[in-house]
Amino acid sequence: MRILTEAELNKVPMSILVEAVRAQIVADAEGRAVAPPRHHVDFGEGGLTFTCGGNDELAGFRVYDTFPKPDGVDEDQVVIAFDRASAKLKGLFIGERLGALRTGCLGGVAAALMAPDQPIKKLGLIGTGVQAETQLLAIAAVRKIEKVFTFSRNAEKRLAFAQRMAAQLGIPVHAADDAQTAVEGADFVVLATNSAEPVIKTEWLATGAHINTLGPKFKDRHELPLDILQRVRTCASDSPQQIAAQGENHMFHGQALNIQHLGAYQDERRVGDLSLFLSAGLAGTEVALLSAAIDALA
Repeated sequence: MRILTEAELNKVPMSILVEAVRAQIVADAEGRAVAPPRHHVDFGEGGLTFTCGGNDELAGFRVYDTFPKPDGVDEDQVVIAFDRASAKLKGLFIGERLGALRTGCLGGVAAALMAPDQPIKKLGLIGTGVQAETQLLAIAAVRKIEKVFTFSRNAEKRLAFAQRMAAQLGIPVHAADDAQTAVEGADFVVLATNSAEPVIKTEWLATGAHINTLGPKFKDRHELPLDILQRVRTCASDSPQQIAAQGENHMFHGQALNIQHLGAYQDERRVGDLSLFLSAGLAGTEVALLSAAIDALA
């Protein structure tokens, strides 16, 4: 059994992590995975949320808390992987980094399976937090990116983010003055915010663009404008079952939109249509990522 540290995890090539997550998504689409909707245990003011899942080889879970925290206190998370063949604990990881990388990898898989197999000329990124970082790292692992324009409300943070990511990826990353500048003309757009209201306008989106959305997707809270459906024919999620579990609370509930499983994605776009990926957090992808990281470091 291995206790994986954040420093060790960060040494694993992103391409290996993206492939592990892709394989788990495909396994789920083909009925070879266990991935129930997440389970929340309520303790009054907060609680524990479990995402349990696995495949033919692995079983495990991630658990994180939703208890109120003082400013500056990080959320604690634990990911555990069991080897089914040996019935032994394979490893565990404590901290937030694995969950953030997993979410980034979901976006990377969407880029690999949904976006055209060609360089991304301009990637528009709304958000400059850790989720924005891991999205960019994962997408860069599967597609060449020529330039990035990023925006968030804090000018100092977005400039620091742009400088850091440009140095890390070796590509131009520009801090845009506003969201419209970041998104207009982009052939790939990523929304990585926790905003309760739309952070872009549909008319800013270029013809044929692909969009990854990570943030809130509720009827009354969503970072994506609802009128985007007028231009979307192809939509996919890593966990349609998680979206279905939200029922009428989901932003697209009752809309005539076919949400495909990303692991069985079929491109149904007409010329000029937008494509849309709804990141939901497929259970078991954290376990698959942990296992792949342990194997890579063996």
